[in-house]
Amino acid sequence: MNALLSGLKKILNPIVDALHLRGAATTVYQYLQENVFMMWVILAFAVLFFAAIVLIIVLSVKAHKRAKAIRNVEEYPQAQTSAIQEPAEEVAAEVAPAQEVAPVEEIAPAQEIAPVEEIAPAQEVTPAQEVTPAEEVTPTQEVTPVAKPKKSPTKKKAAVAATVPEAAAPAPINEPEKQVKYRGKWVLTKMITQQENSDATEEMYFFELRASNGEKLLESQEYTSLSGAKKGIETHLNNIKNGNFKVSLTKKGTYIFKLMNAKGMLLCTGENYSQRARCESAIESTKRFAETAVIDEKVQEIVVKVPADEENGSVTPTADGAIGKWIVSKQTDDLGDVAYYFELFANNGEKLLSSEDYTSLSGALSGLETHKKNIEQGNFRIIPTKRGDYIFKLLNGNNQLLCLGEHYKTRRMCQNAVESVKRFALTSPTVSDEE
Repeated sequence: MNALLSGLKKILNPIVDALHLRGAATTVYQYLQENVFMMWVILAFAVLFFAAIVLIIVLSVKAHKRAKAIRNVEEYPQAQTSAIQEPAEEVAAEVAPAQEVAPVEEIAPAQEIAPVEEIAPAQEVTPAQEVTPAEEVTPTQEVTPVAKPKKSPTKKKAAVAATVPEAAAPAPINEPEKQVKYRGKWVLTKMITQQENSDATEEMYFFELRASNGEKLLESQEYTSLSGAKKGIETHLNNIKNGNFKVSLTKKGTYIFKLMNAKGMLLCTGENYSQRARCESAIESTKRFAETAVIDEKVQEIVVKVPADEENGSVTPTADGAIGKWIVSKQTDDLGDVAYYFELFANNGEKLLSSEDYTSLSGALSGLETHKKNIEQGNFRIIPTKRGDYIFKLLNGNNQLLCLGEHYKTRRMCQNAVESVKRFALTSPTVSDEE
């Protein structure tokens, strides 16, 4: 003990002299001589402090080396992969059939489930994101740990067989299809028409195809029953899938698409668009939303008030022998496509009927004769509209729509217009708007 104290004294004396702490050092030294326990405590703290410093330095060096190794793996993944695959070659040589169980070609189809890029948005998880976890497990990485026990090839075969199903079993292909971006909806509506000052009502049904944001893409004609409207949805869907669309330039200079059946008869029309490109884009949207659309079983109801018939509220009947006019017109759109249509006018210039468009003059003239034939047979139907007025439709022998008439305030006025069409249609000459 005296020797240890003497050694400390020789070490501390020069430091104390340099710092001019001779008096304080003497006091501390005398205190330590008198209290041996405190001296050992101070020595123990000094040793622990030094050991802590050394430990911190060692851990810092190890952490630095570990971070550097991780960066090397991230920067050179191919080198790491080749290093992992080297021991797996020994297993592949002994168990050759394992290479045929999980070829890359069988896993590749999981990458083809991304047609939703149209959806975008979405915003929703694309099928490709759900399938990618199956690609992270490669057969060589699973086989690597089995390469060490070389004396038991049977165990290696079992291990390889156990790993193959995990790599060759991608996520089910049909499951991501449940999450579709373009989810449309068929909305059924029951329209109840009630005349003013009367309890008499009339019911009819129609449906609309709406996009996921609620935008209306098309609206059907009316049906007399709910079952008929649901069958009409199937008919519309089949013709949408077959692409039976036609883009037409209206007399107002806007574009509208029409859905036709297989025989070229009109089923319904879309909305009006200022440009042809926007109209064609609406057709593509209609195709996408109709493919995944579901029928909303909750039928909406609207009540439409229509004015009662008035005794004097009628179209003035024309005298027998009065001659009107069929006018055939030609219209050219911005792409140079030509369309023909015809209209029936009374002798006072009132328009009574307007046809759909035709692609040729001969087709328009043939359609005009078809219209005359069905007018003579009286194939008309008068219906109320959501606007609260009436309109008549001219149908063919199969109850398919040929054309629409004008809007009239009351049913009686609409009926009088039908009678006027019957009188003028068979006596009016056909002229061209260029004459």
